Amino acid sequence: MAMSGKLIPVWLTAACLGAGMVSLLFTFHGQPFQAALSVLVAALLNVISGLFALRREPSNIFCKELRSLCELISFGAAPSFLVYAGILQELRTAGILLMALFLICGALALARFNVSPYMPRYHTGLPITGAGCILSVFALWSPEPYLQEEAIALIVLLSCLMVSKIKFPAVVRPGLQAESRNS
Repeated sequence: MAMSGKLIPVWLTAACLGAGMVSLLFTFHGQPFQAALSVLVAALLNVISGLFALRREPSNIFCKELRSLCELISFGAAPSFLVYAGILQELRTAGILLMALFLICGALALARFNVSPYMPRYHTGLPITGAGCILSVFALWSPEPYLQEEAIALIVLLSCLMVSKIKFPAVVRPGLQAESRNS
């Protein structure tokens, strides 16, 4: 029974990845509202998964790596494809390069997080989860091509924030969880 409890974060992370895949499918089928909603569901699953992981085994390297792969799809690929399909498609190569910029910066941020010393109260750079949710909500706000300049500016801004050294407060604070368990 104890082994199944350790798998809860893995299953929640897998569900998060599934929500990202579903978002990609909704975008492909021209359903931007459902695609953006799937990214937000993935974010909720990601937070819940993080909370379970902290309670079970906060230093589990397998879960950390799985979460990064999941986040790259659910909050990198899915939102950038959604914005491309709804707003940037007319830009063709430039739109594809903007998608790639967002995805590459998200991957760099995730890699930095995975090799950085443990800092429970903040993240260095905007987490890809937040950037992906912002981009998805933007795509919902107005999926019309006349917002191309705003979309370009937002993608560049979020990409720069993900790889920046700006400190962002952590939503899930592992240090506080560990302190309360040890008290």
